[in-house]
Amino acid sequence: VKLTTMSHPGPLDNFEYLCPHRLLGRVSAEMAAEPFIPISRSMFQSLVHKYGGGPLMDSLEICTKCQAHLRAYNDRKQAEYDLVSKYDTKDTGDGRGWYLVDALWVNKWKRYVRADHVTDIRDICHPGPVTNSRLIDPKTGAPKSTLKVRTDYIGVNARVWWLFTHVHGGGPDICRDELDIFSAEYRVETQLQLEELKMTGATSDFARRMSHQFVDECKGDMELFERRYGAGATADAEMPEASQDPT
Repeated sequence: VKLTTMSHPGPLDNFEYLCPHRLLGRVSAEMAAEPFIPISRSMFQSLVHKYGGGPLMDSLEICTKCQAHLRAYNDRKQAEYDLVSKYDTKDTGDGRGWYLVDALWVNKWKRYVRADHVTDIRDICHPGPVTNSRLIDPKTGAPKSTLKVRTDYIGVNARVWWLFTHVHGGGPDICRDELDIFSAEYRVETQLQLEELKMTGATSDFARRMSHQFVDECKGDMELFERRYGAGATADAEMPEASQDPT
């Protein structure tokens, strides 16, 4: 488009369309072909000589690694949306404690989970690990004194909290007796971890495919995941063992 509408279109920039593996990180060959117009090699060389840039692309090869990452990312995002819709409540749900979450992270999460189905690897934008450490004074280990509910943090129930940490990692747990970060601490209710994300049994494959280790770290590459965490692993080893609900 620049070549036909501008007198000085600047250098060719095919790098813009290449994934980290120097292939096309799109979900399908049809979508990958959309930005390109086929020209002869001699014409391409002439354009590079005149305007600079590159690189030469003699095929529109789809990156299978990026396809796997896109599939894992989209599948997890939809499943996460469904699980939050199932378990989210306006109170503490099946538990007793409020689990407080950094409001900035929650805003990133909302943009991520509400976004359209991703078809280009460049558009992946997961929120990253939960950043509750932002709420804590590193010198004292206590909540920062200026924090306000809804402005700096929000509250979710135990099941949503365990979903967030399984899918995205991060922390730390900030569990309170009331929806107030300065209220009394409440013991985390690990017995309320989601049945769908159990490490063993029929849900184990789903659990690992939902994990941040599989989707974000290993980019949907099951072979890499199993090399790092072991065949059949769910990447939940760092999660604490279930404890009894305090009475």
